[in-house]
Amino acid sequence: MKQKQESSSAFDQQVNFLKKIPFFQDFDDHELKQLLAVSRWLKVPTGTQIIKEDTLEKVFYILVKGTVSVFITTENGQNVELTKLSTGATFGEMALVGETRRTAGVKTTSDSYILMVEPDILNQASVFLQLKFYRRFCEILVTRLIAANKRMGDLSAAASESGETKPTVSPSLQAPPVGPKPASPASPFQRRAAAKPAQPKTAGEINTSGLPPVPKPQAVARGKMQRRIVGNIDLPINPAVAARLSSFLVGDCDDTRRFADLISSDPMLAAKVIQQANSSFFRRTMTVNSVPHAMVTMGIKNLQEVVAAETMKVLNEENLFGGFGQLADSFWLHSVAVGRIAEILRDAIRINISDDIYLAGLFHDLGKLALDRHEVNFYPQLLRPDFIKSNISQAEQEYIGTDHGQAGYWLGEKMGLPKPYLDVMLYHHTPEKARENILLVALIHLADIFAKERGIMMGRAGAPSVSPASSFGWVMLQEQHRPFIDVNVDNFIQSFNEELDRMWGDISTLLVI
Repeated sequence: MKQKQESSSAFDQQVNFLKKIPFFQDFDDHELKQLLAVSRWLKVPTGTQIIKEDTLEKVFYILVKGTVSVFITTENGQNVELTKLSTGATFGEMALVGETRRTAGVKTTSDSYILMVEPDILNQASVFLQLKFYRRFCEILVTRLIAANKRMGDLSAAASESGETKPTVSPSLQAPPVGPKPASPASPFQRRAAAKPAQPKTAGEINTSGLPPVPKPQAVARGKMQRRIVGNIDLPINPAVAARLSSFLVGDCDDTRRFADLISSDPMLAAKVIQQANSSFFRRTMTVNSVPHAMVTMGIKNLQEVVAAETMKVLNEENLFGGFGQLADSFWLHSVAVGRIAEILRDAIRINISDDIYLAGLFHDLGKLALDRHEVNFYPQLLRPDFIKSNISQAEQEYIGTDHGQAGYWLGEKMGLPKPYLDVMLYHHTPEKARENILLVALIHLADIFAKERGIMMGRAGAPSVSPASSFGWVMLQEQHRPFIDVNVDNFIQSFNEELDRMWGDISTLLVI
């Protein structure tokens, strides 16, 4: 019994060790214990070589405590140190990517505690743990790639002749001056966010007598409506996101992860970044379909200019959804929630999709922003009890002339967004009509339903909605993803809801802008 208690105490100490290092800042105790169960905890004395050069070894290391030296060996047998790593650093990560030989050696320079992670064993852990682990891992790789690009840029600049001109940015990408901050106590974004009147948080608190009149039904020719939609693609972004981004738009960006997370918190801003990254200005060999990829493609300085320009354009935007702030808040919240739930659903089902499924969820309702410009009195009606008789798409077609799925498709097509995201916007309410990107469409369709079932939606909770069990999305998954064909859907929905319940605290944290 005593031995068992000591073992449990040591295990808890290891969990406490891990919680102190940045790599595991988003992991809870349960997940850390899962990770420890599939990893090896090493206590390594000074001078021990952990990685040997030119060897094949598919292992990844996390330096829990201590210091190591990363070095290469020259032709005459001398070791040349490349860098030193300390507590919290990771090394050997390229082994997770491919069968490549080690390009540098690593040895301890102090007594150290190291966590050794073997990818093949990690793959036996829960999909949710794998999701967090690989997400964090990808963030590290992107951060290092950005740092490498910056160093390459600095070296190129130093080597260039003094008369050589720097690449210029097209006028359309020029941002307003973002130099030293004025002496005013707050940026325009911060002032706007602070000046925003307090709004009730739930639809039930709305006095419907203050709502605008119900618009008259209208029929608009398809071509005319399309021209209206694509004629103005400067749509609102979340002022709270703009306020938080203001500190990232001047000088060096030390926290690229946070910068990318904030951009990915707003549908229109993320879409604009993807649009610019895929433009002819940035010569690329493949489609950019994620914000981190856009960050690498454009470089931090160009990205700062684009984000600054976009946030300034909508500075005076005050009348989104008739000025009912709770509708705007629920729109942005729903967009992020669908993206997060879709990520979890994808990993629970173990589907491999190359496109950024989070962005697909974030973009799925972009068309509502475009339609709001053309019938400002429609979306406030969602606060009326029983306004939606069947579904919102039919109501939009009756009162505006088209639905938000079609509007989002036209908008995304005009912006040059990747085709998978266009299909999601067009078919997320009618997944059975999709002919391409079927799995992606089905997952976003289901994530949309799960989000609404939890009350994360525009308008009043309880509005007509498809239940998860009756969704056609499951049939599509079983047709397109053979391993899912023998799954009992009702049992899966129950298990997935339980997993969402357990993770909802973490998800809710991510939803707070």
